[in-house]
Amino acid sequence: MQLANQIFFLATFFTLLGLLAPFFWGIGAKKSQYRIIYQPLALGCFVISSLAFFADQWAEVMGLPVANIALVAGALCISLLFNNWDRSLTSSKKLFSGFWLIAVGTTYIYLMDAGSIKDRMHLINGALALISIWQLATLFRVVKKDHAYQIKLLIAVVLFQFFLKIARSALLVFQPEMLIAGWYQENIFGFYLHILSFMTNVVICILITNYYLETLIQEHQNYALAIEEGMLYSLNALSMARDNETGNHIIRTKNYVQAIASRLKAMGMYQDELSESAIAQMVKAAPLHDIGKVGILDYILNKQGPLTADEWVVMKTHTSIGEDVLKVAMVKDARHTQVLDVAIKIAGCHHENWDGSGYPRGLSGKEIPLAARIMSLADMYDALVSQRIYKDPWSHEEACAEIIRLKNSRFDPLVVDAFMMEFDHFIEISIRFRDDN
Repeated sequence: MQLANQIFFLATFFTLLGLLAPFFWGIGAKKSQYRIIYQPLALGCFVISSLAFFADQWAEVMGLPVANIALVAGALCISLLFNNWDRSLTSSKKLFSGFWLIAVGTTYIYLMDAGSIKDRMHLINGALALISIWQLATLFRVVKKDHAYQIKLLIAVVLFQFFLKIARSALLVFQPEMLIAGWYQENIFGFYLHILSFMTNVVICILITNYYLETLIQEHQNYALAIEEGMLYSLNALSMARDNETGNHIIRTKNYVQAIASRLKAMGMYQDELSESAIAQMVKAAPLHDIGKVGILDYILNKQGPLTADEWVVMKTHTSIGEDVLKVAMVKDARHTQVLDVAIKIAGCHHENWDGSGYPRGLSGKEIPLAARIMSLADMYDALVSQRIYKDPWSHEEACAEIIRLKNSRFDPLVVDAFMMEFDHFIEISIRFRDDN
């Protein structure tokens, strides 16, 4: 039995030490999970406790006092950590924890001379059971604000730990004939309770570490997404500053893209390419379709009449320029550049035609990215029904007829079908976000 205990505590010692290592040698996110000191303090106490339990047979009288007092100290640190999560940690709770640890430690040392090992076991079990009640009360408040699965698992583990402590003391009470002259002389059931009880501390530490790491990952993701949103906003502003289109054109085309993509998804078409996140990325990327116009000369971009053949050749380069501009904005090896990936495809391919007659590469059919095929129709529809210096707006019916005429030549036939099913929605969007004259 003693050998089994020692093997277990040696294994837990190295496990806990591994969890604690980033506090000393970690950098960045690996270390910032320990920014609240109670977690590394708890780990440190449990490391000392497991090592002391392991070395008890050689430590003589000091092994068990150190092991048990460090165990209580670790549990108290966990309680203070939970109170920190609940934002209810006060100086009085810290002071109470200190007095509690001193009281338990003093009583334990006193019982080494005045009591039996059973008395000391009851003391530690009772102290840890009361700490578990404190932890449960705090966690039940925390879970009302934070529904993370780790919090729910912590409640289950702490509750299990509480019942283990009660069961271990109950075993000693209801089997008074069991003589225990040493810590390792319980029966097999008591041994299992002892091992499971300490193991729950390891599980609690792992869950806390996982919770912090997941929180940090989420913070970094939010930070990266905020940077991307800011970059997209800046690129949109740059595009609008150079383009002769209005801000409402951007809003309308975004909504048109979303309407077509959502309808295609509802029709069961292009399911692999139209997840909810993919549609959201298309919508965010849509305003950047003409960002390449930043590289077009003013006299061509702002010309109020028809372009000459040479000027039209220059104008067509805005697709390639847009690709290049957005590729420069890409961060190498970044994980949150999906929107820019889509924007590059839209900017470079939204003037490609289904039959291969478009530019700049003459792509055809499904060689053209789906986002660009959708953008092509949305952009043309808005251009047709909107007022321009060089033309009067078409009616919605005229625009619809023109798009149907270009089905299978300029536009993907399925995209046209989705447009027809959303035609009334298109009219609603165009009216809601019409330009102020």
